[in-house]
This record gives sequence, structure tokens and C-alpha cells, in this order.
Amino acid sequence: MPAPRPTPAGPPLGVVHVDGRLCVVGADEAFRDRFLRASPDVAGTPFPLLFQEAARPSLREHFDRLLSGTRPQFSALLPMVDADGEVVDCLVTCVRLSEGVRLSGAECVAVATVRPDTPYGVPVPLLPAPPALTGVPSHVLEGLAAGLSTQQLASRLGLSSHGIEYHVGSMLRKLNAPNRPALVARAYALGILVPGCWPPQVRSAAAVPGPAAPA
Repeated sequence: MPAPRPTPAGPPLGVVHVDGRLCVVGADEAFRDRFLRASPDVAGTPFPLLFQEAARPSLREHFDRLLSGTRPQFSALLPMVDADGEVVDCLVTCVRLSEGVRLSGAECVAVATVRPDTPYGVPVPLLPAPPALTGVPSHVLEGLAAGLSTQQLASRLGLSSHGIEYHVGSMLRKLNAPNRPALVARAYALGILVPGCWPPQVRSAAAVPGPAAPA
């Protein structure tokens, strides 16, 4: 039996948000610097054009399944082309967002985290695994992943809006996420949220993975 494939290592290459046409709605600074330096305005850039031509059909197939509701997220190894024309083997992890999520005035349907794929590197976790989420924070995270607003979460959980914002802020700090979509994406990538499960569900405390052991 072949040895298990090591976890891709290295710092994230960035986070990008896309609309239903697979066009970029927004991206963080790291992604813009690596892939979109030549673009004066990143909004409207076709996301598939950032990939090698042979990889584009696979990307579209994954997104078709994502947007049809067949699955809430996917991870795929796909070669991208950076702003210098260099081919970069990447692990693309994408999470579907609920309807009504807007970014800079445009509707955002999915958020993708891009990491370099280094199959022969030392296994490294995305982040140090946080303590298992239980109680109110776990319900807040599940609601965020389902696309609920602060007001909807407050009504559902019997808390004030300030109480919801407190728990969201705490999780943003723990997972070092810049915003709510990134928080959900990182929670899936860390195994805190169960993949392929709808409505979203936080993994039980016993099943949350710990930090990877050094080789």
C-alpha cells in the first residue's frame, strides 16, 4: 500500500471571492500580489483564466457541483498561473456561501483559499488547531456557515446582537481570519466544520484534528 500523501505545506497564497459566473468579486492582498498584479481592477476577472488551460474544465466541473448544491465545499489540486507567468501547483479549497452575501456591492457565491501544493514537504497544519468548539460558539459558527445574519443568529440563539458579535470576533482572532467568509473557509480547512454536511455542523470534540506531528 502506498504511503499516505503528505499534507500540502507552505503559507497560503491568498483568499478569493467569486460570483455565480466564476468571476472574481474580491481578493485579499496576498492573492492580488501573486496572481493579479497586472489588473488595475480585480473585480470581474474570470477566475478560470488564472489556471492552466487544461485545468479549467475540472475547475468548472467542481464549481458546477458546488453551485448546484451537490456539495457545500471542495478541495482540488489544480495548476494556476501567477502574474509572472509561472505555473504554480495549488490546493484550491472552496466553500459555497448562502444567497445574499455581498462584497463591494456584488453578490458573492463562494470563497476559495489557495495554498501551494508541496507533496514532498514536511506535513504542516494550516494553523495550530484551536480548542474544540462547543456550546454557543459552535452554534454561531454553524449559523455563519449557513449564511445567517447577526440578527438571525441572535433570534435563533436567544442572544443580543452584541453577544453574537462577541463570539464572532473571538473566533476571527482564534483562527486569524480577516472576515466571516474566511472564517468559514478556514474552519472547513481545519476540520472544525464537517465537510459534505448540510446544514453545517461542527465536528465533535473527539474528532477535531490536532496539530500534525513533525516528520
